[in-house]
Amino acid sequence: MHLLARSLPFVFGAVAFLAPGAKAQTYKCLPDTAEQSEVLRDYVVDLVTGTDSGIVTNRRLYHLPAVAKSKVTVVTTSSVCSQAGAAYHRAVTAPGTPPVSRTLVVIKVGTTRYVVLDPNHRNGEFESNLVFDTHWTLLIGFTG
Repeated sequence: MHLLARSLPFVFGAVAFLAPGAKAQTYKCLPDTAEQSEVLRDYVVDLVTGTDSGIVTNRRLYHLPAVAKSKVTVVTTSSVCSQAGAAYHRAVTAPGTPPVSRTLVVIKVGTTRYVVLDPNHRNGEFESNLVFDTHWTLLIGFTG
């Protein structure tokens, strides 16, 4: 009986874990060949390599560095996707909102910035692109 009593919390925990709706969130990054990845990467490349005054103004507004095209990459590593997903969730939801699974586009800009997009998350009719530093602190958001 003593063994059974000690085992019950584990059994109940396992049942709760397997219950419908009780699954953990996952964050997945789209590959660089996905249309959403290509569109966002091309836009970011234009922002960080452009020299026209309007582009330079937007680059500064978005807190992005001026870097070469080769320094703008689509990220797909699971550890970065997890960090980006958690940061994105914190930025677009009210505190205490339970995490949800997300499919993301994560663009690394130089060594100091990430631009993150969940194509399935909308702010009205617009997508929310968020710029983070390397500590996953939100710097600014812009719609697309």
